[in-house]
Amino acid sequence: MRIRGLGMAVVALAAMMFCAVALAPGQARAGGEDAPVATQPLDALDFDNGALLVDESASYATGTARWSAWRLSDGSESEGWCSAKGNPTGSTFVWELDTIWHLDTLALSTKNLEEKGYPGISAKTVELFVSEGAVAAGSASWTSVGRFGVGTEERREHQLPKGTRAARVKLVIVENHGNAEYTELAEVDLNGRRAGPPPVINMNGAYDTNYGPIRFVSEGDRVFGCYDWAASESLIWGTLTGRVARVTWWERRDTEIREGPATFAMSSSGDRIWGVWYEHGSLQGKWDGQRVPKEKGPKCQPATKQPVAESLKRQGRVVLYGIHFDTDSDVPRADSQPTLQELLGALQAQPDVRVAIEGHTDATAKDAYNLDLSSRRARAVVEWLVKRGIAQPRLEAKGYGRARPVADNTTTQGRALNRRVEASIIK
Repeated sequence: MRIRGLGMAVVALAAMMFCAVALAPGQARAGGEDAPVATQPLDALDFDNGALLVDESASYATGTARWSAWRLSDGSESEGWCSAKGNPTGSTFVWELDTIWHLDTLALSTKNLEEKGYPGISAKTVELFVSEGAVAAGSASWTSVGRFGVGTEERREHQLPKGTRAARVKLVIVENHGNAEYTELAEVDLNGRRAGPPPVINMNGAYDTNYGPIRFVSEGDRVFGCYDWAASESLIWGTLTGRVARVTWWERRDTEIREGPATFAMSSSGDRIWGVWYEHGSLQGKWDGQRVPKEKGPKCQPATKQPVAESLKRQGRVVLYGIHFDTDSDVPRADSQPTLQELLGALQAQPDVRVAIEGHTDATAKDAYNLDLSSRRARAVVEWLVKRGIAQPRLEAKGYGRARPVADNTTTQGRALNRRVEASIIK
C-alpha cells in the first residue's frame, strides 16, 4: 500500500474551557436552564458534541491525519480510517460520550475509499457494544447491540433496538470485503438524543501537552489560558457548551502575531484534555494533554480581564464564539448574554471606536440563504447593542455567509468554528 501523508503542521496552539471556579478538578455540574437539549437527532460520536475517542486498535495513521481513527467520526466521508497493515479484522474503537444518550440509528459509510487500488478493502460487518457506565474498554460491562453490514461505496443506516442507551460505545471491525491486508471505513454516525443537558467539566489547572505546559482559569462559561511555547506571549480565550470549548488562540513573537480557532473537550474523569486547532482556515493537528500539579504548569499567567476589549485594541478585531443562535434563528440565545455584555463593555470603554459586527456561517446551505442568515444575525447583535446605549452610527452590520471560513467545512467541528460572530474596528 502506498505511503500516506501522516503529518500535520506543528506550531503554536491553543486552548480550553470553563466552568464554576468552586468545582474540584473533574467535578461536573448541570448545564443550567440555558443549556440546550436537542429535540432533533444529533450524532453522538461527533467530537463537536463532546464525544472523545478514548481507546483504539492500531491504525494506519495517528492524530488527526488521513486514515487515523479520529477520521471515523469527524463528520466527513471524504477522508476515513484505515487499519494497520496485516490487521484487516478485529480493530476496536471506544468513544466516551458527554452524558447518557438515547440512540436511534447507526450509519456506516464506505464512500471515497480505495476499492479500485485495493479490492475488498472496505469494511463489510461491524459489531456495536454499549455501556451506560464509564467503564474501561474491554470490561465485562459491555452489551452487544448487534452486528451491522455495509456494502462498498455506499452509506447504510441501521435502526437500533428500541431503548438503546449509552455513555460509552465500542465498535469492532468484524470483516471486510476480502482484502487480506487492510480494512477502511469512511465514517460512523450514531444518531440519537441526550438524556439531559451535558455536564460542564471543571477545566481550572495546569496540563502537560504536546505543545508544552498550559494553564487554564475559568469564570462561569468563559475560559482563559496561556502557554509556554516559542512565542514571547501566548493567550487563549473562549466559551464552553457542556464539555466542549470553542476558543481563539493568540500568540506574539517579536512583531509577528499568529492566531486561529480551536475546539477542545475534556474527559469525564477530568484528567485529560483533547482538541484540534486551525490556522489560516486549515486543520493543523491535535492538542492533547494530561492534568499535572500546578507547580509543573507554565510560568505565564492567563489574562482574564476584558479579552474582548484587549483583542480589539491589539488586533482590531475579535471572534465572539460566545454568541449563540439556534439553527435557522437570528435571535441570540440566553447563554449569549455574558459575551454580549463583554462586547458592550468594550465599546463603552472605547467611545470613539466604530465597529463592524460580522456574521459568518458554515457551507451547509445555499449561498443566498447563508448570506441572508449571517446578515440577520449581525443586525440582531447591532440592535442588542443599540438598545443598551451604543450609538447606531458607531455600528455596522455585515453578513459574509460562508465566504470567510476560519476552518474546514468538511468536518462538524470545522463547521461549528465557521458559524461565528466577529467584531472588527472600522478605520
